[in-house]
This record gives sequence, structure tokens and C-alpha cells, in this order.
Amino acid sequence: MYPHVQKCPEYLPGGLMQLWDFVKDGELRNPTMLGPDGEECLIVVKNGTTTGITVGCATGIESFVRQYAGKDFTIHSTSMEIAVHSYSPKDEAFSVPRDSGSVVADVNGRIVGLLTGGSGITGSTDITYVSPYYFLNERVKRAFPNSHLFPIANA
Repeated sequence: MYPHVQKCPEYLPGGLMQLWDFVKDGELRNPTMLGPDGEECLIVVKNGTTTGITVGCATGIESFVRQYAGKDFTIHSTSMEIAVHSYSPKDEAFSVPRDSGSVVADVNGRIVGLLTGGSGITGSTDITYVSPYYFLNERVKRAFPNSHLFPIANA
């Protein structure tokens, strides 16, 4: 698939990739794959509503803490995002408007997270932000302990 990918995913009929697990925090912070420039990254893929299938490199994880104070309330919120850019400079943007909500997976068939947005010059997106699945799963499980966001289907 790409020169530095150690293992190619298995595809289902129709070209669908079976997702079987999710990438844990430690690997997101210390990726072991190599991008086209030989730098460590996590090679990711998504199928967006607007762009279709695109491949990119996840290069880091960021955490943002927000605190809002009003007259009668204080909201303390933490958000975590992974930065993703195109696999190589010759590729189009990893995402564009209306791709939000796409599941982003690594090339080994593990969920990385959900695409939440992007930034770049007008009319272009050069950085895509993905909320890590492990981070979202922890918060949903805290509120809904019996929920199963990613049940593994029996083969």
C-alpha cells in the first residue's frame, strides 16, 4: 500500500476494511510507523463524505483544557485532538468540510478516532483534527457504563 507500512490490512468484499481494535494512548504519543520522509508517525486512512478515501500521517496528540466561568457556573472541559496531514506533499488534503464525523483508522485496521475538523488557508485544509477513540470511549463509558461503542463481531 505505502512503502513504510509494515503490514497491509485485510479488505472485505466491496473494498471495506475490517476494523478490529483501537489504537491506545501510548502508541498515539509514540508512533512506530514511518511516513514517506522516514519520520515516525501513524499512517491513517478515512473514507469521508466529500473526499472519499484518503491517507495521511498522524504526527502528534494535543490536549486542550478549557475553563468557562459564568455568574452561576464554571465549566472545566478537556479536549484531546490528534493532528493529521496528507501522506505526502503531492497528495490532496486529508479532509475538507463535510468530512467531519468520519472514522479514522490506521492501516492495520484499528480505530484511531473521529474526524472533528481542520484548519488551513481559505478553501484548503492542511491539518485535520481527530478526537482519539480511546479518549471518547473513556468519557462515554463513564456516563454510560453498559455501553459498547465498538463491539467486535464474531467471525
